[in-house]
Amino acid sequence: MTAYEKRAHPHQRQYGWGPDWQDGDIAFLKGLEEFNKAEYDALIGSRYLHPKATQHPVIILEHTKDYRHFLVTTVSAYSSSWENRFRPPWEQDAHRNKRPEDFRAFYGSEKPCKAQRHLQLANGGCFPKPQTSWVYTRGLHVVPSSALKAFDKANPRLQMEQTSLKDLLDHIKKHPGYASRWTHDKVLQMLEPRKPKTRRGSGSKESPNSAASSDRGSVATSSSVSDSDSEPSTPKSPTKMTWAGIARAAGCAPVSIAVATTNKSQSVR
Repeated sequence: MTAYEKRAHPHQRQYGWGPDWQDGDIAFLKGLEEFNKAEYDALIGSRYLHPKATQHPVIILEHTKDYRHFLVTTVSAYSSSWENRFRPPWEQDAHRNKRPEDFRAFYGSEKPCKAQRHLQLANGGCFPKPQTSWVYTRGLHVVPSSALKAFDKANPRLQMEQTSLKDLLDHIKKHPGYASRWTHDKVLQMLEPRKPKTRRGSGSKESPNSAASSDRGSVATSSSVSDSDSEPSTPKSPTKMTWAGIARAAGCAPVSIAVATTNKSQSVR
């Protein structure tokens, strides 16, 4: 079984956190100032993701089975605008080491070659910068679901046209790096905390409440309490104490017997 599923059923929803992202959806990768420590360490601190890749719309390509992590690729204008006459990234000095054919253009943006088809959004949708929307097909990253939020520059939510999504994936699969997208060292480190802990009590006794919360995230139940804990406590004495003995004990008052009786009834319950 692989670490991801290609596409969920149309009615498949996440497990209660974040929007119900589906493959092909356009999400937004949060900015650095919005990352919590775990997100920053996994993505930026590890040097897995370049800081400039943040605060961009991304295409969701694949997801883990529990929807906690997504494989995404960035949609960017690559500093292209009317100021530089909408120069595409492969003609810019900053990207001169990237092959033009590794870029894909959305409809309205210049294509690197005539043989390529424009990428299309579903239902006639378009990005806010239709003349400068490109994808670098070698730029794939796995990110936690908490690092994504809704792309608020368009309403309703943008989504890739399915034929166009397949075309993009077919292009991406030709790159050697695609095979290791889920087995990259930094990705494995990111996925590791999700594995359930199986070790129990290495040198220290675990309380019923902590054991229950680690296994089920709920309060302890009777099944999580040991038999010795569920038994009523009895005084450990070499001789068996009787009520007659208590009555004959020196200085014993009736009120003490009543207290002892109350304690015994409480412990049995």
